[in-house]
Amino acid sequence: MQLLHGGNANLADVIQTSLAYLLFQATTLDTPTREEHMSQFDTPNLTTADIRAIEARAHQLRSEAMRDMMRALGRGIAAVPHKVVSLFHRSHPA
Repeated sequence: MQLLHGGNANLADVIQTSLAYLLFQATTLDTPTREEHMSQFDTPNLTTADIRAIEARAHQLRSEAMRDMMRALGRGIAAVPHKVVSLFHRSHPA
């Protein structure tokens, strides 16, 4: 067994065991059983609070996307005069 905390017991009390045991634990916890699978015809049971939380998150994501789009549009419009001026003020080769 190897201590993961480098001998500092105040940092953590974690002990690493054999790799096969860790792999077995990782695969058994993540692998769902047949009863846990949802088919395409199963519908999740959502409460009104769940639906409102989903709608609030969707609203937040839409507002963030609109904010980013408007910010990019504003930067593009603000850069147009600079681009026009830079066409006429190119440095001439020596």
